[in-house]
Amino acid sequence: MDRLHWFPQPFPDESLYSLAVRYHRLSSNDSYRRTSQELFGAYSRTCGSILPCCLGALSQRLASAYSVEHLIDRFTLLPLYEPFLNDTKSKAARIAMTGTDGTGLKMSLGLTASGFLKHASFRYCERCVEEDIQNCGSAYWHRIHQAMGTCICPLHGEVLCGTMFPDGTDWRCMLFPAEAAGSPVMRAPDSSAAVIGEMQFWGLEHPADVQNLLTGNFLQHRLDEMGFLKAGRVREQVLRSFLTPRLLCSPRANEFQELSCSWDWVLGVVRPRGAVVQPLKFYFLCWLLEADLEHLKSFHPRADASSGEAARGNDTRPLIEDGEIEARREAFSSSKNAKCHDKPGYQWLYRHDKEWLAQYVSAHPFIRVRRGLVDWHARDAALAQDLLIARDQILSTQGKPKKVTRAALSRKVARSHDFLRVPDKFPISTLLMKDILESDHDHQVRKIRWAVRHYLLSERSAISVVYRLAGIRLSHVTDEEVLGILSTV
Repeated sequence: MDRLHWFPQPFPDESLYSLAVRYHRLSSNDSYRRTSQELFGAYSRTCGSILPCCLGALSQRLASAYSVEHLIDRFTLLPLYEPFLNDTKSKAARIAMTGTDGTGLKMSLGLTASGFLKHASFRYCERCVEEDIQNCGSAYWHRIHQAMGTCICPLHGEVLCGTMFPDGTDWRCMLFPAEAAGSPVMRAPDSSAAVIGEMQFWGLEHPADVQNLLTGNFLQHRLDEMGFLKAGRVREQVLRSFLTPRLLCSPRANEFQELSCSWDWVLGVVRPRGAVVQPLKFYFLCWLLEADLEHLKSFHPRADASSGEAARGNDTRPLIEDGEIEARREAFSSSKNAKCHDKPGYQWLYRHDKEWLAQYVSAHPFIRVRRGLVDWHARDAALAQDLLIARDQILSTQGKPKKVTRAALSRKVARSHDFLRVPDKFPISTLLMKDILESDHDHQVRKIRWAVRHYLLSERSAISVVYRLAGIRLSHVTDEEVLGILSTV
């Protein structure tokens, strides 16, 4: 494999694509294809991606001056995503970026499903361009500017511009920032977007610290501090009421509008359950919970009481006074709630006074009251009696006769839903129901008798008149039966 005789000196927070653009310009190559062959030994279609591939070939061509791990950690956005990945997905992502085939990489990291990719663009800060030209001699693409949800430059607090490549081309035209027309990704600077951009920049530079946040359940602690946890569970209704107005005040950028229309994604971030959490969602939720970069930097996971004295020795929290402990114990023990989890201060005692809490719980076990078994035979007998009463009520209804149907009977008896859902528990009522249901024939006979009495019909009345007055369209009785009813009047 051919070695590169030279390679640009990287600038702070420079992306791999930016290095490729500078190499392309300084080499005076006439096309990206030639640049790709020289750098990667193949035509790489991912050089402009935030997660490029073919890095193994590039490392070899650089005579291992930059290892693959260094290329990934220093010039791509994988360190921003890696704290949210398990070991298997992290290794798979690095293997894909080392090789030549990156198919399915963004899908495995949840980028495709997130819907953020359709809002992605090559972004730059105009102030950064001016300072880079002055300090470095050339403008270049910053990694953090390409991160999903970074709309404000973390260094200058200005709105980023999205590049519009000329004549329908794409990143393969190998342009520096601000060489093509750009448009702001937001109308005006937004303090919340600036805070989120700062947190993402810090997360990109300090993935190990972000991993500690996730391992220490930072979001759970934050929810608990704000009163959104009860007995270790999220109080969803209270949290929804708090987040709804905050979401309406979210940054007016496309990525945030994807998240501001609903709060359902929040529970997926708090309880990922194996799913990959997008960094933007994590840092956006931190802002929604009124946390900023200082909260992330100063967070120290609370040591478990069972972890021993060594863990307690590293605990930087202030000591708790005995008076506060006694007050907490008194409020907890004097509560009338039967369940210990519902008593006030349970979470506090679990963290700070777990030994006393364990003794109290063992001395005051919760005795669950067992309800008596249902007497299905008695309920069946009562339901059968109710069905007979309901049948009589329907038959004695004033006006035009109503048919005795299953629905009509069910509406008049209690616990009709039990009877319909578990018929095996009501054998007597089930058989009785079949016997007292009225057929179409019997119902029409009752309607004819009613019409004859109500309208004083005689034997000379036409059968069609009888049907019309009785409200019968499709007859289920014979003419002889109708004549017999008329003759008995």
